[in-house]
Amino acid sequence: FNQSAILVFSLGILFGLLRTRLARSAVGDLVVELGRGAHPPAGLREALARRLGDPSLEIAYHVPERGGYVDAAGRSIELPPDGSGRAVTMLEADGKPIAGLIHDEFLRHDPEIVEAVAAAARLAIVNEGLRAEVRAKLEEVRASRARIVQAGDTERRRVERNLHDNLNEFFTRPWQ
Repeated sequence: FNQSAILVFSLGILFGLLRTRLARSAVGDLVVELGRGAHPPAGLREALARRLGDPSLEIAYHVPERGGYVDAAGRSIELPPDGSGRAVTMLEADGKPIAGLIHDEFLRHDPEIVEAVAAAARLAIVNEGLRAEVRAKLEEVRASRARIVQAGDTERRRVERNLHDNLNEFFTRPWQ
């Protein structure tokens, strides 16, 4: 009996270690995948769902102006209440909420993997936010450049008109 108990206990420990190693490997793969940075928001959701083994996973992006959350398409989304069979893992940056991962409540039994995936998601979402900010700044620079070119063209045409008018006046004026 003792040997059987020791064997079962040992197999349980071995299974736990193997499961932890596989989970860490999956999170490492996720970080590498997300690090490539080519994910649209839907691709991020797919990558996270695959790593957590929860195809129903949703990402709720925090929108402070609305005081709520939206999905990747910008539609309002409500965080599920306790006891609904769904759980929320909040993602924060600088102490402020940026998103919530809505997943199967069963994943709460594996908080280490959920936290690791949440950390990778946090990095990906913050990076995407920074990329969006850079794209917005670039668009501002392009718009500013277009305004400067337009103003230069308008001024050039004004100077051309003045020169033309002054030259016409000079040559058509009777000499005294």
